[in-house]
Amino acid sequence: MSPSPKRRLPAVTGRSPDLSALYCRPTRLGLGLLVTIALLWLVGLNYQVNLAYAAAFWLAGFAVVAVLTNLRQLLALQIDIKTPSEIFAGNTAALTLNTPNNTRRRWLWLCNEDDFINAETAAPQLWQPWPVASDGQSVYIWQVPTLRRGYLRVPPLRTASVAPFGISMVQCVWQWPSNTIVYPAPIPHEHPISQKQSDGTDKQYRSVQGGDDPAYLQPHQNGMPLQHVAWKAFAKTGEMLDKRFEEQQHTANRSMISYLDYPVGTPTDRLAGLLCFRVLEAERRGQPYILELPQKIIAPQKGQREICLTALALW
Repeated sequence: MSPSPKRRLPAVTGRSPDLSALYCRPTRLGLGLLVTIALLWLVGLNYQVNLAYAAAFWLAGFAVVAVLTNLRQLLALQIDIKTPSEIFAGNTAALTLNTPNNTRRRWLWLCNEDDFINAETAAPQLWQPWPVASDGQSVYIWQVPTLRRGYLRVPPLRTASVAPFGISMVQCVWQWPSNTIVYPAPIPHEHPISQKQSDGTDKQYRSVQGGDDPAYLQPHQNGMPLQHVAWKAFAKTGEMLDKRFEEQQHTANRSMISYLDYPVGTPTDRLAGLLCFRVLEAERRGQPYILELPQKIIAPQKGQREICLTALALW
């Protein structure tokens, strides 16, 4: 792929581009052909050589047909994009490009628009070939780095073609809106000691006695197993209360995944990574857990893993 000048183009959002969205320029071969046509026309004009006239007009007609054929490489083309189901920050997202309902053979070159604009020179190695079959089944795996959590930004993609004769290059820039979430990168670490447990200010974490006997009753919390509800007390008073046992003390502490377990002033991005690691560990072990974020508590529920990771990504 020959280098091309850096020119910003209007972005096409997943639809078939029209002529206004395309940029066409001659290649070196095309420039040579134009010079040859001009020289033949001048020879025919100065020396009245009919053969030179015929050759000049024949080559001019060929050039026009070649440019129109080159434009058809991108006209009526639709590119769809599919993102992975899960993406974590710091990794590379493998985006799948395909051309549905394509009925023509196409020879395309692809380049990340950000790399193309920011490169010091229009280097040929930035371009990657993509031969598109006429059955519409051709796919291209586009590796996009994900540096930050939050919504995935799909960079613009510059598409170019010099087919079929290589005398002109047509280009188009594609842009896809995305609502895909990039989860925070998990940061491995040891389970911290809860601040509440260390200062002894939270009564529900105090040591209790009694073995399998209920140590005390407390107001019902969302997410607690139903077998821990004091049904006899509920039948008498109508108030939902939970039974707490000594042997469940350690499990209860570990099941609460809270941002308060870490020192005040810890950066939010680091907190998200630390909590993400604990959520993934709890899911891997099949342990019930509760995620506590500022002004938000996510209790055990269907799809809790995705809900928690999404909340950490958008925190």
